[in-house]
Amino acid sequence: MSPDPNPFQSQKERYVVLLGDGSGEIVDWGKPLRGTRFFGPNAVRKDRPMVADFQAFAKQGGLSDCVFWGIGLACAKAESTDLAAALKRFNDRINIEFSELRKTGRFEMLLLVIHPRFDDNSGLFDLHAHFVARVPREHRDDIKHRLRCKFSKYDFPDHAIRNAAAVATYMMWGIFRNKVMISWPDHALRAAWELVECRFQFVRTGGSFAKWRAVKRPAAELSANSVDETLRRRNREETADRRQNVITGDRLLSRIMLTIRGVRMPALLFEVAPQTMHADDQSSRRYSSAVNIVTQEPPKWNKPTGQAQVCGCNTMVWHRLTAALEWITAPISSLAGRIHGIGKKLVRKLRS
Repeated sequence: MSPDPNPFQSQKERYVVLLGDGSGEIVDWGKPLRGTRFFGPNAVRKDRPMVADFQAFAKQGGLSDCVFWGIGLACAKAESTDLAAALKRFNDRINIEFSELRKTGRFEMLLLVIHPRFDDNSGLFDLHAHFVARVPREHRDDIKHRLRCKFSKYDFPDHAIRNAAAVATYMMWGIFRNKVMISWPDHALRAAWELVECRFQFVRTGGSFAKWRAVKRPAAELSANSVDETLRRRNREETADRRQNVITGDRLLSRIMLTIRGVRMPALLFEVAPQTMHADDQSSRRYSSAVNIVTQEPPKWNKPTGQAQVCGCNTMVWHRLTAALEWITAPISSLAGRIHGIGKKLVRKLRS
């Protein structure tokens, strides 16, 4: 099976229907990019709530005795073909070591983010992770020593976290940096794409921060859902196209504003429904029973020529005329038949 030529692109087609001055015009919108963390605009939707939560958690005193550290594997860089397995091994090692440290009661991981970095010089991926953890000052030397023994690359600054939002932003936005990834070779991009397809967990929360989010998020999500439902209902009423009487099956996504030929105008964004019928059956699906005589013709039916159409038209008119005059011509025909019969008898008598 050949690989997908466009692995980053969705298979769903989209189009827009212009409103306002360009009312009714349909413009092909093409296939959108798949919604994953691999692309910056999609990652923003996931990263902003996390940064906001971490900032709110810090304002409530949740970052006391916390450090911002980094760990990695300097001598175990991963090849593109082995990136997913290497990240899994790296993640398993982090889980084991952090679990052991947590059992001692001297270490509490709050937020951890893994960064895959491609090295142009070696052609390999550098695997490292940044994390925020609560480590009391009297135990930091012991924790540092243990992590140095388990990880070949590390960064252990002792200064306190001054800006929680800046730390979380650096961690979240550093997973996939699209501006840098533009220069990556194709095999590196495909390897990174396979990570998001297999839903690798780049971001993890733990400790008191995870518990705080578990209590806070449900109430916020419930209120957001109620607001979203109201906005969704209003949007459906505003974007309903009352002029459209034919059900196409295409999905209305949203009402947008776009610039076409230098003019900014509103439009409706649609997603094409999957085609479940064969092309030969499109006519019978599209038209009503009022024109079944057309849609039920055989596929290779030849259109009659102009002369045949004229002859057929004349024949039809003649039949209609004879049917209308039948009440007059019928007695005359009967009388003519009787006279013809009497004439035959006279002729036979004269010959005998």
